[in-house]
Amino acid sequence: MHKAGTEVSDATHKAAPGLEALARFGYASKGLVYGMVGMLALSVALGRGGATTDSQGALIRLQDLPGGTILMWLLVLGLIGYALWQMVRAFLDPERQGKEAKGIVKRIGYFLSGLVNLGLALFAARLAMRGSASRNQQSEAQAAGDVLALPGGQLLLGLAGLVLLAVAGNQLYSAAGAKFMKRMKFSGSAGHGEKLKRIGQIGIGARGITLGIIGVFLLVAAWRNKAGMVPGVSEVLTWLNQQPAGNFLLGVLALGTLCYGVWCGVQALYRRIRVEGSAA
Repeated sequence: MHKAGTEVSDATHKAAPGLEALARFGYASKGLVYGMVGMLALSVALGRGGATTDSQGALIRLQDLPGGTILMWLLVLGLIGYALWQMVRAFLDPERQGKEAKGIVKRIGYFLSGLVNLGLALFAARLAMRGSASRNQQSEAQAAGDVLALPGGQLLLGLAGLVLLAVAGNQLYSAAGAKFMKRMKFSGSAGHGEKLKRIGQIGIGARGITLGIIGVFLLVAAWRNKAGMVPGVSEVLTWLNQQPAGNFLLGVLALGTLCYGVWCGVQALYRRIRVEGSAA
């Protein structure tokens, strides 16, 4: 067992520079996708037309740009790199989250994020190869329906909602206190770092609000045993726009989502990325 752990450590040490480069490219790719989601939502909020969308919809719009096929292949590489980085965080724990309950929950979140971004990379690959790809706008509701069909499905879906609310709460807490700054390494003037910190607070806060809304819908769907109530990011943005002062609310969250995309780009440049760790 010790020998296997040593072999994993040695392999990770040799691959560390390449994995770090992939992780940084992954953050930049993720930032481009979320930046597009935010820009499209902001266009709707400002009355300039268009429609809100999610990550897959953003990829479709990016593919329509000049040189879109090349861009898609670059995003495939970047999203795979980000997914791989999340798996490293989950299994090798280079950030020392530990094996206590809080650390385990975070590492499970990294693992799930890796799976989501790997799926997004596959979607981008289909776009690059075929020039188009079908986007299932009810995928979240269908997944919830699969969960509800299981024994104890309502309880499982409710637990998923609670976990998502916990993640959202952690992100809001991190945004409010700028806890994320401990993983950043800014060079240059203090004012430069302060401006970037504000972008991070707005972006991470907006991400937390979005996940919190989805978490609440998950709880309600579990309580009422109605999978169709579970929204994705696009549906959350549309729902928000339908509320009183909807354009303002959508505009605020859209701007925050755009900031989140920018913050991902900032992390590509300045985040401390330590790939090596001890296997759990």
